[in-house]
Amino acid sequence: MLRESTRLSDPGTPPTAPRAVRPALLWAAAIVAGVLSPGALYLLSGYTLSWRDTSKLFQPIRPTVVEALRSFHLPLWNPHEILGIPLFAQMMHGVLHPVSLLGAYLFPHAGMDALILGYFALAALGAALFSRVLGAPLTAAAIAGFGYGLSGYVQGLSSNVQYLCAAATAPWVLAALRRAGEGRRFGASAAALACCALWFSGDPQWSIVALLLGFALSWEAGGGPGVRRAALGVAVGTALAAVQLIPTLVFLQETSRGVQLDPFDRLTWALAPWRLIEFLVPGFFGSPNLGTTQWPVFIWLGGMSRPGLEMPFLPSVYLGGGLLLLAVAGLRQKRLTLLLGGAALVLLWLALGFHAGSEQLLHHLPVWGKFRYAEKLVGPLALCLAVLASFGAQQLAGNPDRRWAVLAGGLGALALVGAVFFWRSPSFAAQVDTPAAQQGVLQAYHNLSRGLVHAGVSLVALAGLIAAGLRWPRLRPALPPLLAALVFLESSLAAPFALHAGNPGVCDSAPLAAIKVNGEQTRIATPMEENYYYPRGLDLLDAQVGGQSHMGSPSYNVASGIDQINTYTGLRPQRFDSLIGALNGSFGPRSLAALRRYSLTHMVVKNPHTPQETEIAIAASEGGTRVLDNPEWDFSVWRVPHRPWALFAGELLPASGEDAALQGLLAAYAKGAGAVVLEGATSVPRDPGAGRVLSAARTENTLRIDAEAGQDGVLVINDSFWPGWQARLDGREIPIWRADYVVRAVPWSSGRHLLEMEYYPREVMIGWLLTLAGAVAFINLAILEGRRKRN
Repeated sequence: MLRESTRLSDPGTPPTAPRAVRPALLWAAAIVAGVLSPGALYLLSGYTLSWRDTSKLFQPIRPTVVEALRSFHLPLWNPHEILGIPLFAQMMHGVLHPVSLLGAYLFPHAGMDALILGYFALAALGAALFSRVLGAPLTAAAIAGFGYGLSGYVQGLSSNVQYLCAAATAPWVLAALRRAGEGRRFGASAAALACCALWFSGDPQWSIVALLLGFALSWEAGGGPGVRRAALGVAVGTALAAVQLIPTLVFLQETSRGVQLDPFDRLTWALAPWRLIEFLVPGFFGSPNLGTTQWPVFIWLGGMSRPGLEMPFLPSVYLGGGLLLLAVAGLRQKRLTLLLGGAALVLLWLALGFHAGSEQLLHHLPVWGKFRYAEKLVGPLALCLAVLASFGAQQLAGNPDRRWAVLAGGLGALALVGAVFFWRSPSFAAQVDTPAAQQGVLQAYHNLSRGLVHAGVSLVALAGLIAAGLRWPRLRPALPPLLAALVFLESSLAAPFALHAGNPGVCDSAPLAAIKVNGEQTRIATPMEENYYYPRGLDLLDAQVGGQSHMGSPSYNVASGIDQINTYTGLRPQRFDSLIGALNGSFGPRSLAALRRYSLTHMVVKNPHTPQETEIAIAASEGGTRVLDNPEWDFSVWRVPHRPWALFAGELLPASGEDAALQGLLAAYAKGAGAVVLEGATSVPRDPGAGRVLSAARTENTLRIDAEAGQDGVLVINDSFWPGWQARLDGREIPIWRADYVVRAVPWSSGRHLLEMEYYPREVMIGWLLTLAGAVAFINLAILEGRRKRN
């Protein structure tokens, strides 16, 4: 078992707390300052780090999360997307993660940039702690902190804070599980807290990988007893996170992902083999600051991506030539480092996805087969290599070897020669037929040449440091901090290839507020969101933020309290996808008019520029009135005829099940009938009575409707039917039925009544009870571990 030499002290001179703590605090401060410096420079220059999913998905919903947390309740429901959808159960917003909680209470108005910086710091400190727990000296552990915190993976995930949150939390889990395996005091308790935080981060794939690797490390440290101690901590931590996990498991069953993963999703964004060059050559595939979503090199050499978004999932996978060589040097013939090296190879295989056969072999596995975007596995790979690099620095400092200096210098010189060659030899582009491919070839040569200069200088500098250690033995104790400085410099200079300097002024913080109608739920659809004619002077990534936010595309619409018929999430309701697919397949562009059945009040229409767009625009605006025109962002808004948000059904069509309900709905629309398809009702009135809604009020998790009817009938509310909603009529509980395949309906007795609905699903209560049980178990575990003598 590896032990840290700094833990051993002279029995006659016991170390004092200040002497032991002060260097660690200084190095922690240095790591945090170094890792935050590239992003902080962007922020100080007036830019934002928020882009792609962070801007479109997480930033608009963050105020809702903060408001709920500061009111001491969970944000259970989002009424403003896809007719209403569970919010907390989606898991991806990391509502209860410690950084999210601290941000909500201490910096409620800081926005996503503060969270991004917080996750950067957490990732770097966690990697350094993980390396330290495994036995690396303090100065060498800083290499892991800089290498991981400034890696292309961590910095590039400013584009998606869900995965960034998990990447920042996972090293802490691995460190805690290792300590639990070693039998350290409070090791299992620390593992429980870290595991709980990782579940709260919202990325189950990272959680699974971290737990598997953590169990392997606990076994290496303590064998079977070590694994049992780690498993105890994981079990308690999972129970602590049950309030999040149980609702998510139930929610998953109602989503398209729970049924079957789209075949295209299984192939999209796997790590392209050519991209392995970018591990040491920054920016080979491109950069977020190219100003476009179509990266020529990625299109030429990459793989499958989303149409209209021909760029990789990760903007950078850079690690650095110096760090990679140190990682190889760290592969000493010891079980621990060989374990990390073997894990790195497995993770590389997984990241390559269908390119290396891992997707074909594993996509049938339960749970794992539901995960998308194999390139995400670069994260744990980067962590393993960063930690191995810290051991490599420790070995070179203790026993420098001339061969490593020669190898580093030779590779560096070869990289510099290659840079000159690729800069002056773009003739291969002439052999490519299409102009787009020629552009990709030329860009690849240029990017490769520039990146090889970066790698060559780093490797030559590494060779110089090793040679200095050989020449002057007194310099060897200073070699790890010098190597840490080298890793910081090479990684921080490569960070701009992962970060995007976003324009914060292009995002509309209150889109379409002018079209809201008092006393009515405003509900929009945006049938065309891509390929806008943007204002000049913006790069395409900023232009997409501006265009989609001004048009109220999901989730930008949430800030204005306007409903959006669509959603932007990885867990889409299965029924809604089936409905849209059936309408499009049966009616084509005319299906847009069918959505008015669900109280669609406005159509946001991009000004058409092609015959296909013209057909869609005509179908979307048919019979409507233009109420807003935005020539700057090239769209208009039309108020269209629609069904009321709440109405009494004049005609009912009972359906026996899901398929019958969908077919009945399609038939009713084809005939132009206004009948409501009712599903799940035990008995319905043969001649439902007309009525009128007197008043209605809706909040995030509740609604109240005051209405009256002359005889028994059915009231339809055009919000999503979802398990967990409860209804009371004048305080008396009543059933909720599915209407028109996806919305709600309730039976109504003749007369005037008050309907109250509340969303508080049973699985949330079950989750709270299990979390309470987990808290009791954690307290008992901590007490038992606290009684142990210090190791």
